[in-house]
Amino acid sequence: NLGTTLTRGGSVRLLNGQQMSQQQLYIKSIDVDPNNFRAYYNLGITLASGENVKLLNGQLMSQQQLFIKAIDAYPNDPHAYLNLGITLTSGGSVKLLNGHQMSQQQLYIKSIDLDPNDSHAYLNLGITLTSGGSVKLLNGQQMSEQQLFIKAIDIDPYNSVTYFCLGTVLTSGGSVKLLNGQQMSEQQLYLRSIELDPNDSHAYLNLGTTLTRGGSVRLLNGQQMSQQQL
Repeated sequence: NLGTTLTRGGSVRLLNGQQMSQQQLYIKSIDVDPNNFRAYYNLGITLASGENVKLLNGQLMSQQQLFIKAIDAYPNDPHAYLNLGITLTSGGSVKLLNGHQMSQQQLYIKSIDLDPNDSHAYLNLGITLTSGGSVKLLNGQQMSEQQLFIKAIDIDPYNSVTYFCLGTVLTSGGSVKLLNGQQMSEQQLYLRSIELDPNDSHAYLNLGTTLTRGGSVRLLNGQQMSQQQL
């Protein structure tokens, strides 16, 4: 728990004078209790993709292995499935310690089943689908790529990526109704994405493609931009 109070890369001085990093605290927690799923999960979050960490027993573990171990220690943690899915490449799969093979898509579906209010799981699941594709959740509900992005926005209306992704699944000039009843065009989705993240080059690029030659659009901050400027 002390590790969770620190920012990424932070450290703390114990009362005995020992300085410990966030990573070292989680490693120590695992050494004291090898079945502490939160310690494995939290340690995994501190690692970058492809990075490994050595436990106090000498075992070298990757980010993926830490999430797998977290799931083995506690199979009902939605975040472990979600983050394990993120470690996989598109179309990839992984074998859990119980021998069960799970695809990236199955990991996101399992995460949603355990926590139906995590926007990232819906967003990431939507990204795994091909255009026009759909997927069946464990509760039996069939959801399209578009519906998954709409659901993600309903849970978290402040994630720029979700608006961008929803815009990409619409046909030119198309629009979509959000779960709050708001109708949004492809152009409006990209405008909202830019408002939430003004540094996303892809949103400007796609917004430009919605304009006719020589056209312009007003951003939500009031700035007028031509197709060329976008």
